[in-house]
Amino acid sequence: MKGLGRILGRYVGAAIGVGVLLLVLNAAAFIAFVLHCSQDMPEIEDRVSVIAEGIRQQADGGFSVSEEARTALDERYVWAMQLDDDGNVIWGDRMPEDLPRHFTASEIASFSRWYLEDYPVYSWSDEDGLLVLASAPGSEWKYLMQSSTYMIEQATVWIPAVLILNLLTALALALLLGWRMYRAAAPLAEGISGLAQGQGGKLSERGVLGLLSADVNRASEKLLAQRAMLDKRDRTRTEWIAGVSHDIRTPLSLVQGNAAQLEADPALPGQARHKASVIREQSQRIGKLVSDLNLASKLEYELQPLHTAAFRPAAMLRAAAADVLNNMPDERVSLSVDILPEAGSLTARGDEALLRRAVDNLLRNSILHNPGAVCIRLSLAADEQSWTVTVEDDGCGLDEQTMQRLSRPREDALPAHGLGLLLVQQIVFAHGGTVRFENSHPGLRAVLAFPGREK
Repeated sequence: MKGLGRILGRYVGAAIGVGVLLLVLNAAAFIAFVLHCSQDMPEIEDRVSVIAEGIRQQADGGFSVSEEARTALDERYVWAMQLDDDGNVIWGDRMPEDLPRHFTASEIASFSRWYLEDYPVYSWSDEDGLLVLASAPGSEWKYLMQSSTYMIEQATVWIPAVLILNLLTALALALLLGWRMYRAAAPLAEGISGLAQGQGGKLSERGVLGLLSADVNRASEKLLAQRAMLDKRDRTRTEWIAGVSHDIRTPLSLVQGNAAQLEADPALPGQARHKASVIREQSQRIGKLVSDLNLASKLEYELQPLHTAAFRPAAMLRAAAADVLNNMPDERVSLSVDILPEAGSLTARGDEALLRRAVDNLLRNSILHNPGAVCIRLSLAADEQSWTVTVEDDGCGLDEQTMQRLSRPREDALPAHGLGLLLVQQIVFAHGGTVRFENSHPGLRAVLAFPGREK
């Protein structure tokens, strides 16, 4: 709805801007028109006065025409005549035959400023009499325009008032049309907002935005149907994984128990007890993988609640290292723990059991995927804003395919294999942190960074 308010404001502002722009353009066009039409055209009085000065009566009664006056007559006027004080034509130039050669005072007063037999005429009075110059019929427009002083004074008030009224009318129309558009678009905006939040709704398909509303309704129906299908698929997948995990535990426990008994039976030959040991270890690994799959699925769909509490990351890392060394006694593995001084007393908040599981997975990955001797270094660092756990080894690292799988976007679905390290990612993401895997040549380095610390 806030977006619609901004749209309405911009719409009204644009309408006002268009109105002002049109006024400016019209004024500029009018000025350009006047300048274009008056270009290289001298004032009428100046032109007539030049011709009048070039026409002079001689001592013998005749008239002489200067070269400049003759050029002006030929270029601008079709005929000319000179009247004396009695109204008689005493000189003429190309006068039509049907024109009289004598004019009364009333006739002179009639044509001196307007027309003579459809000829637009101009007159100039000097000591020789009255000079009359005529343009071609239809070439000029000459009519009387007069006004009272009161009308001129009122025009200075009315013209600005009319312009302001035009602007106010344009603003009112813009507001009216904008308001109608706002009312039509408001349900559409609410429907789109609800659709973005996963909420359905039926919009009215009437009005100017009816076609858009119909498209939104169809999109809403399709998206809600797809969401329901995805929810059903995810729920079925999660329930299936949980069911399989539950069903595997009982036979797997029997396998582990019987394998442990056979491993501890002194009556069996050493080779048989060794095979029983392998069966026990691999069944335990299968149980851990099933548990990882179940947990990864719950974290992927945010079904695993975090039991957040304050804990000491340094103590957690030392316990994880001790547990790995105690449960996997192997002379080929060398494990060191490096707690930086600023991180020794660090207190953080999170699900300690899940974070411990992520560290265990990284440690066991370094041991199980490096068949030769391997040195593992577990370190903890901290600053004012975050704390970081780093697990690195000098083993063979990860292949390119696995690295690409670990760099997948967070929203991608779970892969079919390689859950150990991906579970680490899920646990770190659930705590709002970031994880980075990189081959250190030799070996693999995993950096887990978490925001915040307890004050």
